[in-house]
Amino acid sequence: MVFVTMILAACNSSELSITEIQSIPIEVQDRINTDYTLQLINDSEKGEAYIIFQSSGTVAAQVEVRENILDIKLDSANQENNELKQYVYKITRGDSEYDTVNVIVNGQVTYFDNSTGF
Repeated sequence: MVFVTMILAACNSSELSITEIQSIPIEVQDRINTDYTLQLINDSEKGEAYIIFQSSGTVAAQVEVRENILDIKLDSANQENNELKQYVYKITRGDSEYDTVNVIVNGQVTYFDNSTGF
């Protein structure tokens, strides 16, 4: 019983987080365009966002809020071939408040190719 409670509490965390996901919700799948390198898809009902990033390397992601700005940092390494892999990340807002989103790919500010929502 205690274990189940801990799992449920972790799922309802009020902290900002970014997690790579393998099981992509159908609403998100329907909006992914493989012609774009970097996409943002917002789920306004749940307050979550999905980042879709295509890279030929291994990607590490982290988020940080400073003042009213959300920094999404994507670092791509081991780019040995030109074969693109699609990475899908879910951002859970938690209690954090921000009105600006910056994406930083390998230290460079980058812009979304597309931003949409449902």
